[in-house]
Amino acid sequence: MVSKDDIQKLIEATDMAALVSPYVKLIKSGSGYKGLCPFHSEKTPSFSVSQDKHMAKCFGCGKGGNPIQFLMDIKHISFIEAVRELSKINNMELDIAPPNPLEEQYKKYYEINELALNLYTRNLWHTKNGEKALEYLYARGLSKELIEEFKIGLAPSESDTLYQVLKESNFLELDMVDVGLVRSSGDRYFDVFTNRIIFPITDERGKILGFSGRIFNDSDKQTAKYMNTSETPIFKKNNILYNLERAISGIVQNDRIVLHEGFMDVIATYRSGIKEAVCSMGTQLTQNQIKIIKKYTNNVILCYDGDKAGILATYRALDMFEKAGLKVKIVRLVDAKDSDEFVHKFGTDKYVEYFNSHQQEGIAYLYQSLTENLDINDTDKVEEVKKTLFSILKNKQSQSLLEKYIGSLADLLHVSTSSLYLDYDRITGFTNKNVPRKPRTDFDLKVKKIIISRIFELRIFEYAKISKRNALEIDRFLEENDAFYALDSKNQEIWILMINDFYKKNEDYNEQKFIELLEKHNLFDCYYNNALSLKNGSFNKYGDIDLQACLKMLKENAIAKRIGKIVENIKNSQEINSDLKKELLLKSVAERQKFEFVRNKNKKQKNN
Repeated sequence: MVSKDDIQKLIEATDMAALVSPYVKLIKSGSGYKGLCPFHSEKTPSFSVSQDKHMAKCFGCGKGGNPIQFLMDIKHISFIEAVRELSKINNMELDIAPPNPLEEQYKKYYEINELALNLYTRNLWHTKNGEKALEYLYARGLSKELIEEFKIGLAPSESDTLYQVLKESNFLELDMVDVGLVRSSGDRYFDVFTNRIIFPITDERGKILGFSGRIFNDSDKQTAKYMNTSETPIFKKNNILYNLERAISGIVQNDRIVLHEGFMDVIATYRSGIKEAVCSMGTQLTQNQIKIIKKYTNNVILCYDGDKAGILATYRALDMFEKAGLKVKIVRLVDAKDSDEFVHKFGTDKYVEYFNSHQQEGIAYLYQSLTENLDINDTDKVEEVKKTLFSILKNKQSQSLLEKYIGSLADLLHVSTSSLYLDYDRITGFTNKNVPRKPRTDFDLKVKKIIISRIFELRIFEYAKISKRNALEIDRFLEENDAFYALDSKNQEIWILMINDFYKKNEDYNEQKFIELLEKHNLFDCYYNNALSLKNGSFNKYGDIDLQACLKMLKENAIAKRIGKIVENIKNSQEINSDLKKELLLKSVAERQKFEFVRNKNKKQKNN
């Protein structure tokens, strides 16, 4: 273990100004430096850096200290991790506890990715094809400095350039394939990324986990716009937030994180001066990503695309963040589909002004998106809006919010607030006054059971969107257990489209593409209502255990449906003979026994 003397040598060897300057703009002040604190928002500099004392500390909030403490605070890392990082910066070999065994095991993967990035960046800046890629990036508003800061590169157009470079560097083909940069066909090897602009994907410490490649030539528009590194031992999309390494300082300083859908939106926000911007890797928000965010802040600003896919993604993210106890605000862009387009059209100053002045609370965003363009003469649509809004208000348990939004809806529909309160009582089972709830009837319990079953049903779609592999495994379960027909008829159609159409043409889930497919088959309204139902349903955290629970519920429901159908046939069969009735009855009993067996088995597994 590292000694106290070694720790002191490490502290004394560290250039404090050089260590702090990536996070704070320093100004010379006497024998030291001053700057705005990276740990809290302030207008007058109170963060002081002393080279002689090897200290960097804020005299406003008290954060910081010696180089080790500063790194621990700014990067949210452990003492040992901070010592290890400083020892590398100062080229000092210390007797430090060994790093995570897995990290040592995967060291070769990080080295391969580093070499690949060097090739990609050289190819962007020093080739003829790189000039075309740079023209595209400049046209998108990126400066030379920004391209270099984000380490953007270009994959060579030849099919095996990277493979040959890695081979010459004595890396094994197996490791190249495992890290997701090379694929094989027979005894030949090819680069995964060719002729795409490359964005490196790093973890919180700056280690390269994988890459995302974007097309830039018009001739490539028939292929997928983005292609990510496939899942590898170090690249797990569900655990990654793009740009987190650069954003940490801004997140800590402003006590908030800005969450986007895409890389270019992150870069647009970043170059506008809002440094705390990140995005998930083209997948839906996950519990693991929320855990990472909670390490740094409890305040989230969602700024997703303004299209249908973006609105649905906002619903889901809002629900997940609120359940995790985070405070959420939403920026809904107008006159531009996303942040990148807004900055391109109106400039960075207008974007920052709009961003800071148009942050909505979650309930305000939901109300606006529900009632926007609502035809008040369409009774069915109005009832859907009321049900969804009342369910949200019921969960909020706030009398002031209830009064505010019932008043707003009454004005919109040109009805009295008293009539809407009656509808609220009818739909939610509550009353506006503090009256005890009515005792539950058998009908109430039956309705609740149907709602819970529906939530289980809808959740399998969420799991299917995580990956193609997930979707095919769920589909196999439904087929093998004859559970497909437990789904609602419209959801059966949506599921068939997802498996037999969407995933046959796409390797990764893309919400916008799937929505376009649903609209083509007139199924988007059902999908949209499903998303709202899921948001307002009560359920456990997503995960393997929850997925198994969903599938078991569907299996039970499928058997129960068959029993119900057989019994209904018996009741309605007045003209069939007694032998056939007996046969149907025996079949009903057999199905019921099977149902009881499955249900009891599930209960035992749950208890164990």
